[in-house]
This record gives sequence, structure tokens and C-alpha cells, in this order.
Amino acid sequence: MKIFKLTFLTILLLIPIFSFGQIPKGHFLDADDSAEKGYKLKPFKQKKEGIYHYAILTELPFENDCGKRISEKEQITCSEKKLKSLISEKLNSKTEFKGSVYVYLTVTEKAEIIDIKVKSYPQSDKMDKLIKEATEKINVKAGKYKRKTVNSRLWTSFKFE
Repeated sequence: MKIFKLTFLTILLLIPIFSFGQIPKGHFLDADDSAEKGYKLKPFKQKKEGIYHYAILTELPFENDCGKRISEKEQITCSEKKLKSLISEKLNSKTEFKGSVYVYLTVTEKAEIIDIKVKSYPQSDKMDKLIKEATEKINVKAGKYKRKTVNSRLWTSFKFE
């Protein structure tokens, strides 16, 4: 009976350690006052690819009307909405698709859009193709980080109901 109790207690102590999981590649945990609780996952430069996440750019690769004096969280939300509206403007047709679509793209130092990844739920190849074509048509400029022109990774999502 003692071994059972000891094993049970050991497992109970190890569960919190294993529940933390792994930190995604290209991110780190950092204490932050703006986080509601505990730690906040913050993106940073991916050294291997030399790509900067849009949340840390000092100048976004598209025109936006997001204020400079708003919080980081509000800036990210505003930037995502602006990118979403730029892509929406380029959609040529109405669709009967109901679901969510996630778009990831990279803007190079030469202001070219590359590495577009589109994923819809439920899966719709037609919708993925429409969103990808619209994304390729948006006008972008090179993003900047501390006055240096950099490759930047952007993302946004759409919800069709």
C-alpha cells in the first residue's frame, strides 16, 4: 500500500511539470505587465530565416491607421484587421463558404509577397485558392525593424458565416 501511495504522489507532482508543454520555435516566454496572468508568449526574430514577426516591426509593410500611442495588443489587433481588409478588397467574388480561413505570408526586403499559406476550416480548396489570389494582389512595401529593412511574417484570419 505504501508503494501505491508513493507512486500516486510522485505522479501528482509530475503532472504540473509535464503540463507546461513546449515553447513554439521562434518564440520565448517573458514576464510582461500587459499579460493578464503570468507569462506572455512573445514573437521575436527567427535567426535562421531572418524573418521578423509583424508584432515587433517598427514600420509595417502596408499602410495602416493604427495609432502609435495604443497598447501592443491593440496595435496587433489593428494591424490584423487592416491586413484583413486589404485582402478582402481584392476578393472578386462572393462565396457561400461557411467557416474560418487563416492566412500567413512573408513580405521580403524587396516588397514581394512570398510563402503564402492559406488554411480553411472546413477544408475548401476553392476558398484557399480565392484567398491566395487576393493576397497576391495586395500592395505592400518592405517592413522595417529599427530603421532596417527586413523580411516580415504576417498573418490574419477570416470568419465567413
